[in-house]
Amino acid sequence: MIGLGKTQIHAIGVDIGFDSIKLMQLESAGGTLSVHAAARVPIPDEARASLDLRMPVAIDLIRQMFRQNPFSGRRIVAPLPREIVQVKNLRLPSMPVAELQSAIEFEARSIFPFDADHAQVRFLHAGEVRQGADAKQEVVVLAAKNEDVDNFLEQLNRCGATVESLDWEPAAIYRGVERFIRRREDEHEVHVLIDIGLRSSQVIIGKGREISFYKPIDIGGQKFNDAVSRKLSISHDEAVALRRRLAESTQEDNTKRDPVRQAVFDATRSIMEELAREISLCLRYYSVTFRGLRPNRVRLVGGEANDPQLQTILNSTLPIPSEIGRIIQNVNLSKLKPADKRGSLSEWSVALGLALKMTSGHFSGRDGTPRAIGAGQPDTTNVTQAEIVDLNAAIVGSAANATPKSPEPAKPEAVHA
Repeated sequence: MIGLGKTQIHAIGVDIGFDSIKLMQLESAGGTLSVHAAARVPIPDEARASLDLRMPVAIDLIRQMFRQNPFSGRRIVAPLPREIVQVKNLRLPSMPVAELQSAIEFEARSIFPFDADHAQVRFLHAGEVRQGADAKQEVVVLAAKNEDVDNFLEQLNRCGATVESLDWEPAAIYRGVERFIRRREDEHEVHVLIDIGLRSSQVIIGKGREISFYKPIDIGGQKFNDAVSRKLSISHDEAVALRRRLAESTQEDNTKRDPVRQAVFDATRSIMEELAREISLCLRYYSVTFRGLRPNRVRLVGGEANDPQLQTILNSTLPIPSEIGRIIQNVNLSKLKPADKRGSLSEWSVALGLALKMTSGHFSGRDGTPRAIGAGQPDTTNVTQAEIVDLNAAIVGSAANATPKSPEPAKPEAVHA
C-alpha cells in the first residue's frame, strides 16, 4: 500500500484537430483523477485546408502552448492524422489467435492502396458473426504508410516533445468510456459514441472494452455553417458565431419563437436529418450483425455535440435516445481555465482519451481482459481466405433486408488478442 496516495503526472494528450489544438495533462492520486494542465488554441483558417498546411502551423502553436502553460515535462501521446490512416473491415474464418495476425498481415497486402509491407498494420477484434452456417470473426484493420508515420513523428519532435505513444483517434475517444468499466457485467454493455467534428463525424460502437464498429461520415459542423451562411446571407464567421450563441442559450430561450432560430433550424435541418439517417443505418447494421445486449442510448461528443437542434433531430430519428456524452465527468477540473469549463466539455474527448493512454490500473476495469491491438511480425504460413467487408454496402443492405438473409446473430463473447 506504500505510495497509494502519491501523485503521478501522466503524459500530455495532444489533439490536433481541423480547427483547434487541445492539450491535456492528467494527474492521479489513489482513485482520483485531475487535470494537471490544459490549453486550447484555434488553428488559423488559412492552415485548415490540408494536413501539409496544418502541421507546420500546429507545431509552432504547440511550442507556444508548452511555454505559456504549466505542463510538466514534454512527454506526449498523439493520434495519427485521419488523412494518413486507412481503415478496412475483414471477415476471417475462425482460427487460433496466434494465427490471426499472420492472416491479417497477408490480407493487408491486397486491401490497401499502398504496399502493406512498408506500412504499420494493426487490428481490433470486432466480434464473431455468422454467414449461413459459417462462423466468422470480424476485425477492423488499420494501416498507415511508414513514410507518413515517420514524417508525422519528425514534425512532432520539432516542438521539443518526446512521443510516448501514437494512437488511433476513435480508440482515444472510446477510452473515455472504457475507464468506467469496473464490474464483470460492464463487460457486456454496448456503448455508442458519435463524434461530431468540423469536417466529419465518426460512429464508434463498442461492447465493454472492445470497439466493435467504426464508420466515418462526411458530415460535420462545416456543412451546418455553410448552410446557415447561404440561408441568411451572412459571412461564414457570422454563421459560426450565430450557431454558437444559439447552442449556448438557456433552455428557456430555446422554447421561445425566435425567427432567427427558426431560420437556422430550416437551413440545417436537411443536413442534420441526413446525418441522423446515416447513424440510424449504422445502429441497424450493428443490431443484425452482432449478438448480445443492445445499446440503450447514443452519446454525442466533439465540437458540434452541444447543438440542441441536432439533438432534437437525432431523438426524432434514431430508435434510441441521444444525449451529450459527458466523457470528462468525475475528473477534477479545478485547474482548467474558466473559459474552457463552459458547456459539456465534450470537445475535450479526444485529448482526455489520449491523456489516459499511459495511465494504468486506476481508471480501467479491475477484472476481465483489456482491449488489445494486435501486433507482431508477418508470417504467412497459416493464411486462410478472408472476405473484405464493404461497410457502406453492408450497412445499407442490412437496414433494407433485416430478414433471415441477413447474418444470423453470433455468440456474445468478444474475441481478445
